[in-house]
Amino acid sequence: MILHRRSTATTVLGRLALAVAVGLAAPVGVASAPATAATPPGTLAGIDVSTWQAGIDFADVRADGHQFVIVKAGGSQLSEGPYTGSQYPTQVDGARAAGLRVGHYWLAGDFQTPVQAADYFADHLHDYRPGDVIALDNEVLDDSTRLWNDTEVTAFFQRVRDRIGNHVPWLYMGAADLRSGTWPRAIAAGVKLWVASWGANDGSYPGLPNLGGAYPTWSAHQYTSSGSTGGIARVDLNVAKPEAFEIVTGTPTDPPVDDPLPKTTTEQDGAPGPVMWMRAQNWLGLTSGYTGPIDGVPGPNTYAALQRAMRGYGYTGPIDGVPGVNTWKAVQRLASGWGYTGPVDGVMGPNSWRGFARFLNQDQWD
Repeated sequence: MILHRRSTATTVLGRLALAVAVGLAAPVGVASAPATAATPPGTLAGIDVSTWQAGIDFADVRADGHQFVIVKAGGSQLSEGPYTGSQYPTQVDGARAAGLRVGHYWLAGDFQTPVQAADYFADHLHDYRPGDVIALDNEVLDDSTRLWNDTEVTAFFQRVRDRIGNHVPWLYMGAADLRSGTWPRAIAAGVKLWVASWGANDGSYPGLPNLGGAYPTWSAHQYTSSGSTGGIARVDLNVAKPEAFEIVTGTPTDPPVDDPLPKTTTEQDGAPGPVMWMRAQNWLGLTSGYTGPIDGVPGPNTYAALQRAMRGYGYTGPIDGVPGVNTWKAVQRLASGWGYTGPVDGVMGPNSWRGFARFLNQDQWD
């Protein structure tokens, strides 16, 4: 949604109270499942802020159990040029004084190249310290018309690295936008995923985000815009894994280029075969810890990786490499996003396999 287009705070990360006041819907790609889950064990709680949270009391934020704050630095999405947020220095200083981890985020846009945006961002960082999160907010807002693609995202972070050295790179995207693209260069460069997936958006944790295989895993999860802390009624709440704050070192590299796998005809005939399973093994190797051969012969290692991948689709059973009804129900849920319209009963048939194969035939799994 778009609020006042010249506001320097208008993003999913900062649109908050007004969105609720005018009754607008959550962003495209937000799941609709009820929010009943517990936050993942071992994760850290945090918030993100912009000008919509002017005056927030960071001491209270810390007292509420939050451990990090990602602050909007500015953006490239306005036709009149890049800007820095009016609350950015104040909020960085306040978060730092309260003993919170600090991050700085930049909103991508049409009106600078990634290198230009990275240079402007680096030139205007306030009290940046090694170990601070450097985040890119990749969404379409204000005057912008499109998302940045994988090459552009990676170019931004590579330029940031040129300017400030090894750092902690986060890519913020809505779950649906993430699934609509492929991100091999960003993944190869070590960019950590900060995914937005709100569920019912009632302030509770909605469960793990559905990445659809587009990224190996998430590092941070923005799970609602309905939080309340620091004397502010509407605040984005996040959880982050401890590794999300580890500095990425070394020179970014392009992903390896191999001979592409052929597409599977299972998408047409509904009959699973070796090519389909080769593509499945390649997908599972990229996303879910499969380390066996890409030979098209599924065995316990293939099925165990499949069960890990299906955690995002409702599978809660053991990772034992022995697929059963619950494993295949989860596969059918995945397939339902790729044209399968039959029952979720754990009985794989031609239509189930067609949907699964359509997912596997994406270019990113070649």
